[in-house]
Amino acid sequence: MTGSCYVLETPQGNLMVDCGLYQGGRRMEERNRLPLSHQPRDIRWLLLTHAHIDHSGLLPRFVREGYAGEIIATDPTCDLAGIMLPDSAHIQEEDASFARRKWQKAGRQGPAPAPPVYTAEDAEAALKRFRRVRYGEVCDLAEGLRVRFNDAGHILGSAFVEVWVQDGERTTKVAFSGDLGSARSLLLRPPATLDDADFLVMESTYGNREHESVEDRSRHFQDVVTATIQRAGALVIPSFSVGRTQEIIYELNGLVEGHTIRAVPTFIDSPLAASATDIFRKHPECYNAQTKELLSGGDDPFDFPKLRFTRSVDESKAINSVPGPLIIISASGMCEAGRIRHHLRQHIENPEDAVLFVGFQAEHTLGRLLLDGASTVRFFGGEYAVRAHIESIEGFSAHADRSELLEWYGQTLNRPWVTFVTHGEPEASAALRDAVAEQFGTLTYVPELGEAVELVRDDEWLQRAATSQRGQPCPAPEDQADEGEGAAEQ
Repeated sequence: MTGSCYVLETPQGNLMVDCGLYQGGRRMEERNRLPLSHQPRDIRWLLLTHAHIDHSGLLPRFVREGYAGEIIATDPTCDLAGIMLPDSAHIQEEDASFARRKWQKAGRQGPAPAPPVYTAEDAEAALKRFRRVRYGEVCDLAEGLRVRFNDAGHILGSAFVEVWVQDGERTTKVAFSGDLGSARSLLLRPPATLDDADFLVMESTYGNREHESVEDRSRHFQDVVTATIQRAGALVIPSFSVGRTQEIIYELNGLVEGHTIRAVPTFIDSPLAASATDIFRKHPECYNAQTKELLSGGDDPFDFPKLRFTRSVDESKAINSVPGPLIIISASGMCEAGRIRHHLRQHIENPEDAVLFVGFQAEHTLGRLLLDGASTVRFFGGEYAVRAHIESIEGFSAHADRSELLEWYGQTLNRPWVTFVTHGEPEASAALRDAVAEQFGTLTYVPELGEAVELVRDDEWLQRAATSQRGQPCPAPEDQADEGEGAAEQ
């Protein structure tokens, strides 16, 4: 589900699409320290579909270990990476420092903790390699190799990527969906249409699930907020700092300024979210028509009475003394790191309070444990009874759901000869694979981690794919949660 990374070997050289960090608890994160599947010096170009850390978060290590080429991405993605990669590095350094202090306190028993996966200095070095491109711009990387980024509607600057590769007299087109957005987005345009492709690598995050309708989502959100306010409780919303938080602010803006709910103290307790919101204001060209209309009327969709962005640690701690009702939106979205854990410790045992999940929760994360109905959870070295109300609204997800994935696929004028279904939990990938094959009659395939496949067009492709030479997959994490103290923001 995380650690997105593909390598396309072409006659012109090797091209990598995304270089993501594994997330989902300590055992999953250990994959980030394993030997890289490809030597950085063997990669000539690197394309980044969007700034989320599970797609971009291993770039600092990749550059440190020898990648000397460009990192090509859209203008908004470059801006977001400029705040997200340093933030991820800070988390890596903080986690390593915590582990070392814990080891020293235990009398230096056992092996010394590993250093951070990468540092802030590594992140800055990676950012110097970014090259900005525009949506729809065809970029010639080499003779016979060109690429184009198209709006994927997932987060600000997100793109699906088309790659044309000439080999002798034949030109083959390979497309990578990145993460596709939902047409329900309050802020952004829906994904653009893929015209055609010989081969498509397609994500399947919600390949087996449907989101709530916009009307149901808004009504559900309003009900949760209203009920918590009536209890004079705290509504704690774990939210990814980039994309999801801005959508929630937009929704609250409409409820408060429309006098549907009364204004209560609302804290965006994430320095990263505050910086990301500034970047959102900088790129109105990515907005949908509704948001542009609001802006033209002089309304700031990212502001309303009693909304406050908190950046410093002292400001964050001061929230604990604010009486209810109040709303706290904080990162990380899967509760694996950051200030959200401190707010959960403060409120998880209070039956007047509520925790509202508004996005995907990966396996083995604290967020997933809470969402699955755990009666107690362990983090920060303690055990906490879950007495707060646990709510979930999937309609806010920045990902397309099953129907939207199939709709996007169906809009392709000349459908791919083979579609690789990736970037999803096994059940989701299998469900989307079967649905694509059934509805469109397309050859579909779910590759394994580390697998190599030759992209050729003939009737024996699936048989060869099933027996193709495979790389050495990373070891699977144990099927249990842990008390890992962090994962970079997604």
